[in-house]
Amino acid sequence: MKRALAAVCATLLAGCATDVHHKLAPGMASAEVVELVGKPTTMGKLVDGGAYWDYSRQPYYTDRVSFGTDDRVREVRNLLTQENFDNLKPGMTLDEVIGVVGPPFRAAEYANRTTVWTYRYQDVGVWKLLHVTMDPAGRMLRYETEWDPNIYSKKNGNK
Repeated sequence: MKRALAAVCATLLAGCATDVHHKLAPGMASAEVVELVGKPTTMGKLVDGGAYWDYSRQPYYTDRVSFGTDDRVREVRNLLTQENFDNLKPGMTLDEVIGVVGPPFRAAEYANRTTVWTYRYQDVGVWKLLHVTMDPAGRMLRYETEWDPNIYSKKNGNK
């Protein structure tokens, strides 16, 4: 119970620092966005000529701000949702994965030269981890999700 309360408090405090989703609205100019929430973690181009800025607040969430060709906010959305994970496909490059789910919370390279990118997110009040496994050539092999063992595992002293 104490651990769950601490996780909720940490989430609220992190959101207070720069709550991207609640501070921005469609139609704002990019200069206003930087003034309100700071510089993005990553930036990219959209197929239609617009751009996106990702604000990673891992280990809590990652928001994407999409801009139209007029340099105005089109939408702000959370990237770490099951609906979005369904857009991950085997064979994607590192940049394509970032284009779908943003930058990872943690990256680990293993002896067989595979890399696993980990993202932490909340799904219906449950903290979960998304693991994206990349082959040695930098192509996505698969992804899987799990409940965050740091919160829900009895091995870590949680009850």
